Amino acid sequence: MQIMPVRIAIERRFPQDSEQIAAMRERLIEICQNYLDSGLGDGNAEQRLCSPDDFTYYQQLSEVLLAHLLTAAGIDFTHQAIGPDFCIDHNGRRIWIEVIAPIPANIPAAWLADTDGVRDFPHEAILLRWTAAIKQKAEVLLGNPPGANGYVANGVVGPHDCYVIAINGRLLRGSGGALQALIGISQFPFAVEATFAVGPLQVRINRETFEASEPEHQQRYLIHKPVGQPVPADTFLDLRFAPISAIWAVDIDEFAVMDRPVKMVVVHNPNAINPLPVGLLPAQDEYVASVIDAQTYRLDRVEGRTPAPWFR
Repeated sequence: MQIMPVRIAIERRFPQDSEQIAAMRERLIEICQNYLDSGLGDGNAEQRLCSPDDFTYYQQLSEVLLAHLLTAAGIDFTHQAIGPDFCIDHNGRRIWIEVIAPIPANIPAAWLADTDGVRDFPHEAILLRWTAAIKQKAEVLLGNPPGANGYVANGVVGPHDCYVIAINGRLLRGSGGALQALIGISQFPFAVEATFAVGPLQVRINRETFEASEPEHQQRYLIHKPVGQPVPADTFLDLRFAPISAIWAVDIDEFAVMDRPVKMVVVHNPNAINPLPVGLLPAQDEYVASVIDAQTYRLDRVEGRTPAPWFR
């Protein structure tokens, strides 16, 4: 089957003639073509960018846009023939970044559709997509079963390398893409909820005095699915996942090329064998946990590196 050039594919995807769409379309074509010409994608990158399937397209586009974020932030990186999507050489240590854009499986159509009047926030269904994405990319690193056929077992990711899972929540947005895709019911990012067992806010009522406690977050170690076994939501509290250094969570699409702000957070693994340096990746906020004891940790939000006009 003949592959359509990127220009034709993107023009078909965005046929509108408004000045804003036309400007975005031209800039997007330029960025995608630069990505392909630089050899930063796999051999099928052009085919995936030209795919009419939204899920295939957004998975590949996520790699393109995150590559451009890194370049615009002045971070040098390469793409290896075998291994995660990007490799950064930072002070003699390799930092691997593996990108995924979760598909909206089992997300209510009313949330995803471009309609007015959405009342329900399907936070657990969305969180399950985040946990599934983390699980999928953890298995790419560690193997399934553990120790077999993963990047670690094959020697692609070395014992002193960092490994970062970059998750683009674009496809999980509500109301046709108008509602954000990063912050969960706890008011923390989904990436925090999925890795630190952080649940919704709650208050405790004294049955005798009826006095309410100060609001606090539930500890939610498991997320129940409509069918099947509950899913763990404590990845960074589980030492089996110590080879994962951090989650880089973003919500980015084509319109970021027109200087639309890109929301980005980095969530660090306090048990990481090879910690990711704080402030390295583009992000407004970073979440850093300090382990107090075997049962307790403290999660702090710190300001990320100053956001730059990524797509100038």
